[in-house]
Amino acid sequence: MKVGFVGLGTMGFPMTKNLIKVGFEVFVFSRSRGPIEKAIELGATEAKTAKELAEQVDYVLTALPMPDDIKKVYFGEEGILAGAKPGTILIDHSTVSPHLNLQIYKNAKEQGVHFLDAPISGGPMGAEAGTLTIMVGGDQEIFEKARPVFEAMGKTILYMGKTGNGSTAKLINNMLVGIHTAALSEAFVLGAKAGIGIDALYDVLKTSTGRSYMIDRCYPLIKERDFQQRFMIDLLYKDMGLVTDLADRILVPVQLAKLAQEMIGEAKESGYGHEDVAATIKPLEKKAHTEVK
Repeated sequence: MKVGFVGLGTMGFPMTKNLIKVGFEVFVFSRSRGPIEKAIELGATEAKTAKELAEQVDYVLTALPMPDDIKKVYFGEEGILAGAKPGTILIDHSTVSPHLNLQIYKNAKEQGVHFLDAPISGGPMGAEAGTLTIMVGGDQEIFEKARPVFEAMGKTILYMGKTGNGSTAKLINNMLVGIHTAALSEAFVLGAKAGIGIDALYDVLKTSTGRSYMIDRCYPLIKERDFQQRFMIDLLYKDMGLVTDLADRILVPVQLAKLAQEMIGEAKESGYGHEDVAATIKPLEKKAHTEVK
């Protein structure tokens, strides 16, 4: 079985490694030369364009940061749909809108090509370990056919229903990431300004009902002032925009999500966009004249 992977970034490269590890014949295409060379060393074959890659494989997987990247790589003259043959299964692991998923699905179907939206959760560590959560939308028969590919990269493989439902589930997850990150920023700054040490406050929160995954994740980063990106603010802000756009389309008020989006946007506009989401706390610290450490 031949699998192509487009986008050898922080998530895509380790996912590609796991596909090679289980024995798939893997073709790769990416903008950055370094990951391509590493993938070739592991046994992958380079394609010169996304179109050329799609012409040679049974499955095409994509993992790209922004919706415009996805549009270009699927719909461009040298894109995936220009090269995909009937029966090919296309799988997008990016975080994009359900509306874009449906566009790709409809265009693919006209060519006899299949499409699944399959966003992922688990971060670079999960991608490296092959333990990602993969939430999949699309035709169930195609999902079942693609299951061996998913199982090479993930531990929890969930079928969510119709096309776009995978992306909707991922956006709901990231909506909570945004809300929790904004809330924990306020909590830690409030505690620090009131005179409670971050360790003491965390000891309370980790054993009480206010605990969340994001508090556990961000607490050591804020404490050590380590804002090197794992999941950067620019991407979370993009995701929050996709959440609020989806909510507006289907007439669901999401007031907390919009407040969190505003707070994350403030961190982005303050110059912290390429830092980890834990840096959302920085503008609030400045306003409170308090540094949490």
